[in-house]
Amino acid sequence: MAERNIIFRIGEEEYGFDVQLVTAIEPMSDIVPVPNAPACILGLMNLRGDVIPVYSLRKRFMLEEYNDAVKTKLIVTRYEGKSIAFKVDEVMEMHDFGPDDISAPPVITVNSRTGYVRAVANKQGKLVLLLNPAGMYEDDEEERMEEVLKVM
Repeated sequence: MAERNIIFRIGEEEYGFDVQLVTAIEPMSDIVPVPNAPACILGLMNLRGDVIPVYSLRKRFMLEEYNDAVKTKLIVTRYEGKSIAFKVDEVMEMHDFGPDDISAPPVITVNSRTGYVRAVANKQGKLVLLLNPAGMYEDDEEERMEEVLKVM
């Protein structure tokens, strides 16, 4: 059975989110910074009346921030009843991976800091990391962000 993913770019690398977790792809909009928020949280956005945290994958991957008014997008995901927007450099395409194209991440790369990598996919000879939004937060980031959202 094929698995459909939204493929996006951070720097020179391609990553993917399962399309079933993606609720919207939005242009960059006004993001309100939140003092004392976790480092990877750029702030909050209002998406059709919902206040959603905006997470920087560039910061998570220890890259400098990048903004291209046309290409930079926010991928809004929903998991476990929570919404979070991920800032990405560019949304590339929707891609179907067959079962033979997807494998578990190599054991040597799996640790507490890489829990966001759920699988590795082969896209026409190029490796694409398929990400799990639920594994993106580090340490107490998720709890701290939930506290901020309660105050909002």
